[in-house]
Amino acid sequence: MLTIAKQKLLLLSYFVLPNILTTFQKQKRIMTENGTLNGLLNGINNGSEPSQESPLSEQELVAINETWDLLWSDKKKNGIDLFIKLFTHFPESQDFFTDFKGLPIEEVKEHKKLRAHALSVMYALKSFIDNLDDEETLDALVRKNAKNHAERGIGEREIKMLLPAFLELLNELLQEKTTDLHKTAWTKLFGVIALVAREEQHNLK
Repeated sequence: MLTIAKQKLLLLSYFVLPNILTTFQKQKRIMTENGTLNGLLNGINNGSEPSQESPLSEQELVAINETWDLLWSDKKKNGIDLFIKLFTHFPESQDFFTDFKGLPIEEVKEHKKLRAHALSVMYALKSFIDNLDDEETLDALVRKNAKNHAERGIGEREIKMLLPAFLELLNELLQEKTTDLHKTAWTKLFGVIALVAREEQHNLK
């Protein structure tokens, strides 16, 4: 059985990469009723089984946990690959990064700032993990990241753009053995992330 801490970790994986599609309305209702990120966390019961309102089942949580270990094992390369896939699927996303705007993708691949961005994303996630035993700090970290990105015009739509790139990367890392469970689990998690970004965008208005 997963501990409550591990379940919270998986729901709080904000930058893996980074919240979409099939569970959006259910998650929106949970956010509306509870009003905070903790409301989404509390969608999981204090027992071992998720409630019907939980964005992720226990099997899905296990699937995310297993694949996160693989992603973290080569954090720099995987972070870079994620950005390159994002820019390939959505070339306009390069415009969110002043250093990459207008550059050919081959130049972006070798840009020193790309390595910095990739590691920043991976270590941001690590900071969430390190504060699992401090829920107040953890919530503040997630909200701060979401707000910082929202202030730069990066929010719900941009998070959704990450999903195809992420699933492609995951399939490569798993040697094309990605299951429907993996895809569903990560799609749901991106939905949670998207909701947080959406709320922070709304707060800026």
